[in-house]
Amino acid sequence: MSNARDYLFKIPFRQYSLDNWQAKKEAIMKALPLDKYTDFYDNGGIPEYMPVISDCIDTEMRDFSQTYPCPVMITALWFELSKPGDYHGPHNHGATGYSAILYVDYDAGEHEATKFHCPFLEAATGENLKYQPVVREGDLIVFPSNILHEAPINTSEKERLIVSFNIMGEDVARSYQCGLKSSPLTRRDFDLYNSGFGNSDK
Repeated sequence: MSNARDYLFKIPFRQYSLDNWQAKKEAIMKALPLDKYTDFYDNGGIPEYMPVISDCIDTEMRDFSQTYPCPVMITALWFELSKPGDYHGPHNHGATGYSAILYVDYDAGEHEATKFHCPFLEAATGENLKYQPVVREGDLIVFPSNILHEAPINTSEKERLIVSFNIMGEDVARSYQCGLKSSPLTRRDFDLYNSGFGNSDK
C-alpha cells in the first residue's frame, strides 16, 4: 500500500535583495517622475527611466532568466506611490508570464508588503488562503502574473513607493507586440477588471 504525499500544483515565487541598494535607490528616486501616484496609464508601457531600472536589477533578472525556458524581456514597467490611506485592491496582471515588484521606498516597520491570494480554496475548510512575504526595502519579488494580489491600505504616515513590471518570454512577448495574440493586459482591460487601483479619497 502506497502512502506517498505530494502536491498536484506548486506556485513559483522568487525573492531577491539587491546589492549596493542605497546607491541604486538614489538613482531610481532621481529618475522617477514622482509628481503623481502612478505612471501606469500614460508611460506607454516602457518609460524613459526603464534603463535605470534595468541596470539596477540586471543581476537578478539574469538569475531569474535561468529558470525560464527561453530568453525573457520586460513588456511593461511602472511605479506606484502610495500616500497615507492609499491602497491597490485585488488584481492580477493577465494570464501569461511573470510580474515583479521592487520595494523602493519602504519601511518594514511601518508598511505592509503585497498580499497574495491563493488561486484555489483550502480543501478541508474552503478558506481563501493568503500569503504575505516578509520584505525589506531593496527587495525584488517575482511571481506568476495571473496570481491575484493587493497592496494593503497604507496606514502609516510615510509614503510607500514600489516599481512593478511584467516579464514574458521573448517569443511570446514579440507575438503580442505584433498583434498575433490579444494582450493579456491592456490599459482598457486593467480599467475594466481591476478597478481597485487607486487611493482612498476617490
